[in-house]
Amino acid sequence: MESDRDIALNFLPLAEKDFGFKVYRKSCTEGEKKPDLEYNYAKLPRNASQGQEKLPYWVVFKQRDGFDEFICRSDFDWRLTKRFLLYALKLNSPRVKEYQQETKFRRFVSFVLREYSEGNETIWLEPYYLASKKLFGFLIDFEFKTNPHVPFSRRIQVLSLSLDKSFRSNKNFYADKFGRVNFFIRTILPHLFPITANVDYPLNISDNLFPLSSFQLKTKEYVFDKEEHTSKSQFKGLKDYGPLKKISGKVGYYFMCRQQDTDYANQLYKALKGDTFKSAFPGMGTLFKLEVGKGLTKGKTLNLDQAGFTEAINEIKELSLAGNAIIPILILPTKYDQKYKDIYFLAKYLFAKETLPLQVVTVELLQNEESLKWSIANIGLQIFAKLGGQPWKVKPENNDCLIIGIGQSHKLIKDSQRTIVEKYYAYSVLTDSSGLYQDLRVLGENTDQHSYLASLRESLAAIIESHKGQYRKFVIHTSFKLNKEEIEVILNIVHSLSEKDKSFDFAVIKVNTENKFFGYDLNINSLVPYESSYMRIASKEYLIWFEGLQYHNPNVLKRYPGPTHIELLYSSFATDMDIDYIQDVLNLSGANWRGFNAKALPVSIYYCNLVARFIKEFDGMKYEDYKIDNLQPWFL
Repeated sequence: MESDRDIALNFLPLAEKDFGFKVYRKSCTEGEKKPDLEYNYAKLPRNASQGQEKLPYWVVFKQRDGFDEFICRSDFDWRLTKRFLLYALKLNSPRVKEYQQETKFRRFVSFVLREYSEGNETIWLEPYYLASKKLFGFLIDFEFKTNPHVPFSRRIQVLSLSLDKSFRSNKNFYADKFGRVNFFIRTILPHLFPITANVDYPLNISDNLFPLSSFQLKTKEYVFDKEEHTSKSQFKGLKDYGPLKKISGKVGYYFMCRQQDTDYANQLYKALKGDTFKSAFPGMGTLFKLEVGKGLTKGKTLNLDQAGFTEAINEIKELSLAGNAIIPILILPTKYDQKYKDIYFLAKYLFAKETLPLQVVTVELLQNEESLKWSIANIGLQIFAKLGGQPWKVKPENNDCLIIGIGQSHKLIKDSQRTIVEKYYAYSVLTDSSGLYQDLRVLGENTDQHSYLASLRESLAAIIESHKGQYRKFVIHTSFKLNKEEIEVILNIVHSLSEKDKSFDFAVIKVNTENKFFGYDLNINSLVPYESSYMRIASKEYLIWFEGLQYHNPNVLKRYPGPTHIELLYSSFATDMDIDYIQDVLNLSGANWRGFNAKALPVSIYYCNLVARFIKEFDGMKYEDYKIDNLQPWFL
């Protein structure tokens, strides 16, 4: 449904919608290797007539021997037009203090607003084509660039606008960013425009962010207990109805800690029982209907090393032989000191290797009564899920749908000036569209890219084939980190399966939280859009606010992130069904069993990110033979 407000995209359109610019070109063959960094590949008509067949050319913006002058229309090739706009911006950039940046994926120019010993406040401009409105212009945003070799600090977080001056979550994040962007537009932008190079008439730019119509997705609904009662709140739903699936039989806690930390283990046990913070957390028994067996709660003091953990693992296995569900709980002093960070990943590795879940809680947290009060429910939630319980699911838009989240954690090494892949590694997190965790599987693991891609192809096809008796729809959620070759393999598999059997629906959706887009609701003082707002920026591309203001409580409670960029890379269904699948992406952000208020990512991607972190650390510490595939979400 359309909302009654626009959202101002971080985009400054050019005043001219259609324009021409002078280039120099020479014919080339398709697939020919780029002979010079300044060359741009483009397909253009023989003359300035759009209707003609387009041929491949090398294109430059300065006269060169062997190149012919050509007047290129902005709609001939939008990628070439963007490269021209970057070229023209760079020509004007020396008028102000700036530094240019180009990466494999992005080409933009940054301009310095203010300098600090820790780094610089900058505004960047990047050429962009807003396909939904057929407009060229520049994306614009604020970024704090830390100086090399300056250690990370809370001061840097303040300068980056993530914390306020009191070192709390910056509730004015949107307003602070908007203020800096507006300052740049008023004071520096007039020195950069109009563009006059290679054009017959100057190209001016708007001094206002471009408003786009926003729409609202449905509010997430959570489903509980055997009767499938629903609630808008996970916590209230659990209190009122109990979990979706209880843990059958009795469970036990197995606390592990240093000798000097036994009091903290006792403190955590009382909090889990519900004796400490009755209003914030009534206890595992009340909230999750968990029955702790008599005599099944054990405590062990041990050395925080491999020998100590191995001894504990053997004892836990003995306790589990009678069919009891035992959750090991490790009390660590901290996870931020490198020594204890290494111990944390050692413990996670050893327990994962034995397909045992592990809950880690720090003394730092247990010492802070206020922090523990608001964290104990999340700790309890993780324990319940790791033991095999299902606290809730979300009400899906699409039934009979398997969500296949695909992530990768390639091992990279530096080779002189290059970064190369030493080991390719991909895996999948399977859930259904209600967010219920199904499985975690390795898709491909190899030091050779060709063999790795072949394994990825075979494993993904096998997953889909093995689930066809249970599901009619298959939707793959990919992280933006997957490379071009991996995406092509995925698209080829899905296209092939779709053509072979028309009775199944297939889709591939790319989800990217680390994107270049932002937006402001100019009708609200805080400028923060409402949660579940979305905008269409191209035929298959959307921006969605997974977090934002609530209609029943439009107050800013914390620093809200910007929008998530979602792109439908493939779909076998009608275009008017796109929003149903986008709705399920939003719904899956509420299926997160790691915390009650963790909404920033769908679990199909978020769980992949958690697994990637463990794989990276395990490989970095030379740990081998670990098992990531598990029917219980050990990675929470």
